[in-house]
Formats: sequence, C-alpha cells, structure tokens
Amino acid sequence: MLVRCARCDKKIETHQSYEHQGNSFCEECYMGILSPPRACDPWAVYSAQTFLKNKDRLSTLTPLQRNMVDFVKGKGEASMEEMRTHLCLTEEELRREFAVLRHMEVLRATKKDGKVVYTLF
Repeated sequence: MLVRCARCDKKIETHQSYEHQGNSFCEECYMGILSPPRACDPWAVYSAQTFLKNKDRLSTLTPLQRNMVDFVKGKGEASMEEMRTHLCLTEEELRREFAVLRHMEVLRATKKDGKVVYTLF
C-alpha cells in the first residue's frame, strides 16, 4: 500500500514511511524534521576541520556547493533570495547546503542593513 509524504508529497510504501505527530513521512523528510541542519554547530565545525586538515576545502565541495561559493564570490555577498533564484533551490535546500559550507568555514552569514547576507568566510 502507498502513502504520501506529508512534507514533500512523494509516494512511499507504508512499511517505508515514518510516523511523526500523526503524519507519514519519507525517510529524508523525517530526518529533516528530527534533525534539521544547523549552521551554528561547534561539533560539526570541529569535525569538518579535522576531516579537512591538510586538504583544500574547495576540492571537497559538491558541484552545487561550488556553485554557491562561486556565486557569492562573484557578487561579494548575496541574499537568500538571490541565491535561491540563481541556483533554483528551495529555502530548505539552501539552508542545508549552507550549513555544510558554514561548518567547513567557507561561507558565513551576516546581517547588513537588517538583512541576512551570505559572504565568504
């Protein structure tokens, strides 16, 4: 029997769904609900630094992460909306990828004139 994920609307087998607060979710959405990406995570930063020791940070990036870095580098700074529009991402996707880049100390977010902008670390 198939059910739909309450978050992404994907069809999934009942035995592969996860129940949370009365709703059924696919594995990816369920993990996102229970453990959302956090840009400020000292252990993640420490782990990234340990993993990247003596490595070029940019060589370990995925193509999407590389596009994010290149976009910010080209503009100097970028808002979430600019990045979402340019990269065709949802806010959730952008936040997840940014969290990884923040942990690696490649990109950071800062407030400028009351708005959050992304800049190089």
